[in-house]
Amino acid sequence: MQRFQKILVGVDLCDGSSVISDGLSATCRTAVDKALWLAGHTSAEVTFFSSLLPCLDLSPADWQLAELQNYQSVIDSLHENAARQMANLVAEAEAAGIKAKEVLAAGKPWFELLKEAVTNDYDLLVVGSHKQHALGRVLLGNTGRRLIRKCPCPVWVTSPVEDGRVRKLLVPTDFSETAIDSLQLAGSLARQLDAELHVLHAVEYHFEPMLRDLIVSVDNVEEFRSTMRSNAERQLNEVVSQCGLGDVAPLAHRHIAVGPPGVMIRDAVKELSVDLVVMSTRGRSGIKGMLVGNTAEQVLSHLTCSILAIKPKDFHCPIEFPESCDSEDSASA
Repeated sequence: MQRFQKILVGVDLCDGSSVISDGLSATCRTAVDKALWLAGHTSAEVTFFSSLLPCLDLSPADWQLAELQNYQSVIDSLHENAARQMANLVAEAEAAGIKAKEVLAAGKPWFELLKEAVTNDYDLLVVGSHKQHALGRVLLGNTGRRLIRKCPCPVWVTSPVEDGRVRKLLVPTDFSETAIDSLQLAGSLARQLDAELHVLHAVEYHFEPMLRDLIVSVDNVEEFRSTMRSNAERQLNEVVSQCGLGDVAPLAHRHIAVGPPGVMIRDAVKELSVDLVVMSTRGRSGIKGMLVGNTAEQVLSHLTCSILAIKPKDFHCPIEFPESCDSEDSASA
């Protein structure tokens, strides 16, 4: 976890009903608290980042008031209130012994956050998720989804139902290089935070229908299933051992599930009461750096816990800064 030395935090200063809210929303407060908590464990520097563009999307009544009272004075007040809120966050961090600074921008929040993360080489980006859906799902939202797809550094999306401390981590693995990197990072987190580490691999018997069509005996099908599961257990144990995590991921915390990975991950989160899923993301359709893999895409929008998304080491942001893109281009990126 010592790799987290520069943490960028997305701060939403608007609550949807006023130009600048008096306090942070619950989801934004969770993200800020998580970043400060992590920085306290790693001696990292924190940058609070916010864009004022959403705050300028005034209602008709607000615009009428702005015209009556002088537009420039409204804009000046907006900047003053934003600066005060951000200064308060910096003061809060410094009071806890954490080095911090603030950055204000004026473009689309996801684009400006991504630009800041890329051009200044942050180790981690922390953002709050959307409010929890009535059916129990967390709606990741366009900002979180775009950042996870395009940001080269790890992206931590905090859950609105998170209560602070990370007690249990879950790392789904398909034994790929990026999944191993995620496991190593999760192991470091587990040690630093004295949390439980659970590792999950999902087995799918893709060839079983074909075997049955070939009129293979039931015993042979069962042998096929047993062999696949044994091989998966062996690989899982080898990976945990190679990563030097035998002490934080004992045998009881190594899980082999049978079924679609996305479903198995969601089930494990619920059954184990997981606080954080550390998950690797991979490009698909042959377009490097554009989209996360199918499993990650399906899982990320259906979790009620926090998510830490890890990119492959060779991942490059598909947007070049600052020459090739401007705020107008970002709308279609």
